[in-house]
Amino acid sequence: MKRCTSVIGAAMLLVSTAAAQDWPKYETSLNYTFTRFNSATNVPAFRANGGSGQFAYNFNRWLGGLVDLGAVHNSNIHNVHLDSTITNYLAGPRVSVLRGSRVTPYFQVLVGGVYATTSTAAPLALIAQDAGEIPNGTAIRATRQETAFGMSAGGGLDIKLSKHVSFRPIQVEYFLTRLQNLRTFNDNSQNNIRYSAGFNFTFGGEEPTPPTPPPTQPQKTCPDGTIVPADAACPKRNVTVSLTATPQELCQGETAQVNASIVGADSTQLGFQWSINGQPIGQGHSFVFGTVGREPGTYTVALTVNGASFNASTAQTAITVREYRAPTGTAQASPAEIYFGEKSTLSASCQGQCGGTIQAPTFAASEGSVQGDQFDSTGVRFDPSNNAEQRKTVTITASCVDNRSTGTTTTQITVIKKAVVTPIRLPDVLFDANSARVNNCGKRILLEQLRAYFERDSAGKVVLVGHSSSDETAPNIADQRTMNAAAVITAGTGVCLAIPQSQVLMNSPGVNQNGVGFEPGFCSSSVRGGASGTAEMRRVEVWFVPKDGQLPSTSMIYQPASDLPVSSIGCPR
Repeated sequence: MKRCTSVIGAAMLLVSTAAAQDWPKYETSLNYTFTRFNSATNVPAFRANGGSGQFAYNFNRWLGGLVDLGAVHNSNIHNVHLDSTITNYLAGPRVSVLRGSRVTPYFQVLVGGVYATTSTAAPLALIAQDAGEIPNGTAIRATRQETAFGMSAGGGLDIKLSKHVSFRPIQVEYFLTRLQNLRTFNDNSQNNIRYSAGFNFTFGGEEPTPPTPPPTQPQKTCPDGTIVPADAACPKRNVTVSLTATPQELCQGETAQVNASIVGADSTQLGFQWSINGQPIGQGHSFVFGTVGREPGTYTVALTVNGASFNASTAQTAITVREYRAPTGTAQASPAEIYFGEKSTLSASCQGQCGGTIQAPTFAASEGSVQGDQFDSTGVRFDPSNNAEQRKTVTITASCVDNRSTGTTTTQITVIKKAVVTPIRLPDVLFDANSARVNNCGKRILLEQLRAYFERDSAGKVVLVGHSSSDETAPNIADQRTMNAAAVITAGTGVCLAIPQSQVLMNSPGVNQNGVGFEPGFCSSSVRGGASGTAEMRRVEVWFVPKDGQLPSTSMIYQPASDLPVSSIGCPR
């Protein structure tokens, strides 16, 4: 019975050993390669030497995939001085037998391609005669390269030298190539023989599991999983502790809850010791960090736990007490440069610390007015006697308020008052008593002097103001004079000008001269009739207002000629 048990144990040992036998996942080999290329029509059979490398991946104990890369060379085929190199790139399956033994045969079929290059010296007689004299010693070669189909089928033998190295004494293959005929360039099949030898290197695979040595004495398993002699004391267990503070940053007057997380022991089995910056502070299972009496800064809160069966463990966390900072910020105005009467949008960004919520900013201006976030420049004061362009800088103050104080920041807006363009006064067009006819002197003013101004500034406006004297009896004589003067410059026919009627503004205050002085120019002697003292009242004021210019009297209401029946007059004679 005892002998039977021994035999069974030996058999189980052999099975266990076989099960633990590993086989490699990866193989790579470096080989010397000899190839005999059979005749290809006008190229005789020849031999070539070179090398090859292989990489294989084994899917299981007997089947693998293989990549073969190699090249062979012959520098003088049958003394015809053909220097040839043939490179192969093949891939396919490999079947190995007796895997795990010292000697491993294998068989493989690979498919891919070959790249061949051949060169030979070219006779100088083939060179064109017009190429000029060829220097002595010049070497000229004719070359040809081609890529064709390639296939190999065969097998080999690996002899294991160690776990990762095998000697490959032989690998013989039928090697098929389909290189073109060098003369006819037709496809040909070359039935070749390839021999290789080298070394194979193996990697991967399962390692045999070493047997567990039998215990030499009674043992016991401790709570932490370690095994010690039965009469020995178990080692103290390790515990891991970590701290979490909520929040980690707080203001004066606030508190933070610090909790401990323990792995490896129950908290009831341990003693707790809390400290702040190394000073003991408490022994409870949790801790509340208070800021009363503490200056702003960073404090280190630490916890050490210990127990009779446990090693001491310490963890720490940092808590920052922040100082109060009054609100500060920046203010912006968009746009920062506006013309008088325009508006600008104000905004501000405020920051503070430990003062609670910062309210929305409010704005104030050193001049002008602010409604919400809009600055209105209408109230900005400029020198009324200065008609040149004026600029004024207005300071905008933004106020930010928290629960403790107010902070301010400023920005500036430049308000521009455009230069005042004054109207140009031309001589008055004068009329005879009770007459609305524009005489020749008046036409010279309208058709020559006024025309020159309008041609220089076609976007300008013409202002005509008609007057009459108190001793005239013709009805609406001031209106008729203004209409006739407007017709002379707008009719567009005959001698009349073609100024757009929308650019001709008219008003007829009659005997009211509005304080505008008499400007007879060279026409003072061209009128007659009526009292001599009232002749200067029978006139039409003529003004040219440049583009963006100021009208001659802002208190008067002007009508464009396009709103009046000026077109019905035609071009006055």
